[in-house]
Amino acid sequence: MSVNSQHRPDAALSGLLGTRLMAALATMFNFLALNLALLIASLPVITLPVAVNAATVALDRWRLEGEDSVVREFIIALRSGSPRRVTIGVGVPLAAAAIGVAEVHHFIRGGTMTDRVLLGLGFGALLITLTAIGYAVLLTARGPALSPAELWSLCAGLAIRNLLLTGPLFLIEIAGATAVTLIDPALLLLGVPLLVLQLMRLTAQLGLRRAAPKQPR
Repeated sequence: MSVNSQHRPDAALSGLLGTRLMAALATMFNFLALNLALLIASLPVITLPVAVNAATVALDRWRLEGEDSVVREFIIALRSGSPRRVTIGVGVPLAAAAIGVAEVHHFIRGGTMTDRVLLGLGFGALLITLTAIGYAVLLTARGPALSPAELWSLCAGLAIRNLLLTGPLFLIEIAGATAVTLIDPALLLLGVPLLVLQLMRLTAQLGLRRAAPKQPR
């Protein structure tokens, strides 16, 4: 066997590893770049729903169409569509979740039976709202066919129907991201916002598949 033939498998293996390494580095770069774009677009706070929607659209195109220019796709999604519809569709559930957190925080300090009952009701409503947000983010990014009222009704129904399955997952994702960023805010720059958005997107897809009518055999 010649020396050249002996080196061919090693060269092929090295080339394969190099290709995979470059692909992994490109994925990491795209992920961090999209995360930074999401953070910058969310800084005014009022633009948070539109920024989250644009990031979800970019993630969908990246996954389904193999689009690597995620920041460009994010900017296109940010400029296109209906900002008012997105703000209402996603922003109202986000505002409702913020109010729910404030109510739970208020009643958890009370010691009366009424406070405990209201705490339980508030926690249940907050869990449904947080679960509905995941569906609202995904469905808003995938098409403008639904009005805000129809979107909220559909998302609330999905949240209740899949509460035992996706409810805990959404809660773990949101609570986990909140906890780690409170421990070290610098983790926001390392992809935590986009990571939790991607996890919520996958959880919402799981709930949609579970709620879809089964095809007859």
